Amino acid sequence: MHHLIFSFLLAGTSGALAEEQPREVARSIAPAEIVLYIQSDLKRTDFVQPLVCALRRVLTAPVSVQALDLPLGSELLATPTQLEATKVADRFIQRTANEGNAPSFKYLLVPFDLKVDAWNWRYAFSVSFGDETTSYHVGVVSTARIVAGNWWLQSPWDHEITAARAYKLILKSIAYRTGHRGTGACILATPLSLEELDRKSSEFCPDDRAALVAAGVLKEKEQQSDPGCMNVKPRSLPALVVTARRALDDWWGTLR
Repeated sequence: MHHLIFSFLLAGTSGALAEEQPREVARSIAPAEIVLYIQSDLKRTDFVQPLVCALRRVLTAPVSVQALDLPLGSELLATPTQLEATKVADRFIQRTANEGNAPSFKYLLVPFDLKVDAWNWRYAFSVSFGDETTSYHVGVVSTARIVAGNWWLQSPWDHEITAARAYKLILKSIAYRTGHRGTGACILATPLSLEELDRKSSEFCPDDRAALVAAGVLKEKEQQSDPGCMNVKPRSLPALVVTARRALDDWWGTLR
């Protein structure tokens, strides 16, 4: 699918992140729905429900979750340990082309590390495709580097930390896929590391928020959570907790 329009949140060989700047657009669209697809190999899904809750608080479109049996085999590899992101997105677009109510914004959550062959970056946290001119609006989010904790050492906050990271990636993608140009600040800022992803705001800057409310993308007033809906935004967790969790994960990674 050579006509894909995409933007990246990527980590390069130096460890810095970069994202292609969205182009200026003449109009914007509001999603009719947001669908999170859980790829069949993703086993750690405890972060999904708080992620859905957080998205429902701010988005006007309904948010739902679907399991998706989508084999991602060796033919999609970019390196021995990484899938080529555009190939994964291509397969996802084709597999779900006839699903949903247009304009449907679809996000595939996968446990595999991603890379983009066309760019000289080490890995991609997420990629997204489409804009206000295309029939598709999709993203692929990898949990390989944003998931907190590990199988042998977990904390009560791991799922919330992971959900907060995915929330920022997906909400930023939704804003740009609608055709919003954006200020590139607050939640739309590009982090230079996972630490900066944790540290950056989970809120839109006032101008961005006003434009997205006017476009029907964001609710005018953030909906209060029901008793069973967790608030995953960073203000609900002390920064030291997130930093300690990340440091522990980094230490564990050096042992593998």
